[in-house]
This record gives sequence, structure tokens and C-alpha cells, in this order.
Amino acid sequence: MYEKHYPHEVAFGHPEEKNSYGPLAQMILEQAIFLYQKNKLMEKIDEALATKNKELFLELSAQYNELLKKYGA
Repeated sequence: MYEKHYPHEVAFGHPEEKNSYGPLAQMILEQAIFLYQKNKLMEKIDEALATKNKELFLELSAQYNELLKKYGA
């Protein structure tokens, strides 16, 4: 029988077919990963401050700054 294809449908199982969802999905995943990593580092930085652990604070702050550089934030 005749199958009707719509341009907004995602073609699962057909990697040779292109769609416009790939870049958007990639962007959403990268943003989610960035926000998760940022929030985890901020929590650890807060803990280091609360326990007055200067060494850990400096290490985590450096990681935080690298994360911001990596994602251009």
C-alpha cells in the first residue's frame, strides 16, 4: 500500500535519511550536560567553602572556570 511521508517525521532506522532534528538534539544535550556539570561543581564549591577547604576550593574553582571556557559561557 502507498505510504505517505511527511517532512517533519523522524526516520528511525534509516541513517541515510537526513532530518533537521540532529543539530537541535545535540544542542539540547550539550546544554543539559553543561548545566548538570555546572550545578555539581557549584555544590562542591559551596561544600569546600563551608568546610574552609582552601585547596579543594581552588581546584574546584579551576575546574569551574575550565567548564565555562569549554562551553563559552
